[in-house]
Amino acid sequence: MFKVWYCSGISLLILFYAFSPFRMEKGFIFQIQAESLVFVTALSWVGSTVLFIKKNCITYILKTLTRIDLLAVAFLIYLLLQLIFYRADREYILTIVSLSAVYFLFRCIPKKLVVGLLVLLPVLVGVQIIYGYNRFEYPWQTLSDNTGAFNNTGIFGGFGAMGFVSALGLLISSKKLVFRIALGIFLLPIIIQLVYSHSRAAWVAAVVGTIVLLIPAFRKLTRQKINVIISILLIAGVFFSIKLYHFKQNSAEGRLLIWTVSWNMLKEKPLTGFGPGGFRENYPLRQGDYFKNHPDSHFSDLADDIGYPFNEFLKTGIEQGFIGLILMIGILFLAFSNNSSPPVLRAVLAALVGFSCFSYPFDVVAFQVLGVFCLAGIASTQKRVAIASSTSNSLKTPVIADLTRNPLKLIATGLIIAFCGVVLFFSFNYFNDVKKWNQIIRSYSFGNEKQITEFQNLYPVFQHNDKFVFIYGKALYDSRRYAEAIPLLETAKEIFPHTQTLITLGEAFEKTGEYSKALENWETASYIRPSLFKPHYNMAKLYFNLKNYAQARQQARAVLNKKIKIDNPEIDRMKRECLNWLASDP
Repeated sequence: MFKVWYCSGISLLILFYAFSPFRMEKGFIFQIQAESLVFVTALSWVGSTVLFIKKNCITYILKTLTRIDLLAVAFLIYLLLQLIFYRADREYILTIVSLSAVYFLFRCIPKKLVVGLLVLLPVLVGVQIIYGYNRFEYPWQTLSDNTGAFNNTGIFGGFGAMGFVSALGLLISSKKLVFRIALGIFLLPIIIQLVYSHSRAAWVAAVVGTIVLLIPAFRKLTRQKINVIISILLIAGVFFSIKLYHFKQNSAEGRLLIWTVSWNMLKEKPLTGFGPGGFRENYPLRQGDYFKNHPDSHFSDLADDIGYPFNEFLKTGIEQGFIGLILMIGILFLAFSNNSSPPVLRAVLAALVGFSCFSYPFDVVAFQVLGVFCLAGIASTQKRVAIASSTSNSLKTPVIADLTRNPLKLIATGLIIAFCGVVLFFSFNYFNDVKKWNQIIRSYSFGNEKQITEFQNLYPVFQHNDKFVFIYGKALYDSRRYAEAIPLLETAKEIFPHTQTLITLGEAFEKTGEYSKALENWETASYIRPSLFKPHYNMAKLYFNLKNYAQARQQARAVLNKKIKIDNPEIDRMKRECLNWLASDP
């Protein structure tokens, strides 16, 4: 009875905090997940440690292991081994540690309560809709601008799709009229918000999840009817895909560019991949190479600074290689082939997988927790792998009562408690450092030496975070400490070659007289995002000052001939100066 209520209570808190918009810390200057991650980490590790001490969970785990569990452990070990060879920021490490404990805790939830906990999802989608609507800042904003507590409408649309599928699945499976009416009431605002999100990936997720929900009904039909339904679905799928493509054609073609370049990256290191963060480290430069080799590509006006491939399978292949990709696909195959699991769990997981083919949900804590919850719930209903003897009675024996008779259990318990303490210490320290970083940015002023010292103190914590390193380097640049700024900007470039980082780094090199390096960085930025004016303008100005008038005129013409995507006074100023340079005849 303890395990039933304890696991369910802790899991309820984790799901509530991951899915709800309510946070203790307000006013972060940029989208941050540190609080959610730290809270989930603390709950899961404290909950798992208490459970371990109260019950002999080693025996329980060995007796209830499934093939999904074994593949999940293999995937975890592979990710941890990668940390030996590749650098990773603290948030990535915390995520792995947190989700491991979350999976263990969710696996201990009794089967009969797993589906019940899923009710929280549509309820909190409704809460997010109200929360986002109440945070509108301008009178012209509508439901199409609602982001809930997420950073864009597309991600919130995906969250709404998960809520839609879970509510529909629970409504179909429930036999209680009152419960079904309540779910129907929740479905209405979720559907409206899902439509207004304009998220094609979310619509795909809702369709995929609904089809998986209806599979049990299809099995009762005759083969002839099934063939007719499959034909209808295929025709509807083709029509649906064409409509989605033309709905936001520029966005769709932008994804095609990303997938084209990503596929070439996948072929570079097919076995082990580029490691954690490898996509962000390498994709912009590969995109620059693509446009360098295809200068007339129709994708050039669509290119942007990309940090996600908008396909989680591609990202896994690029960062973890085929080893990680095969493990991931293997886990999903076992999950979807387990017909003994609740259909609603498989449907929500299918919707999440469908959404992940066109977005980046696994970079968001809420989706990470939801995915782990579905996998753990499905694994709990899978056929066991016999490892421990079924006649063992140690599951019924509290660890505390047996510690004095078994020193190994005492040592194991001590190690678990110590490791839990270390995890909590580092996670809360990390969150406090994030808050300090936020406070510095909020009160930042040019040339403030005290703030630069504070940046320096936080650097060891965030040395693998491209945002922090760039902001620190930019602060030094703004203070005219160019020689000190250059190493930081180069580090930020290595972590994520954002065009703004390259432009600022080039300007720092120009200030120190390293003109060839300045030109090299600006040229790289101009290839990564061909629509940018600033790299060509900077090169034209430097060439003009160096009296290389032929190159100066070439770059000036590039600025004048470039199509304006969003007009602003800065572009007008650059165009006027380029016209003056071309009018002069040195």
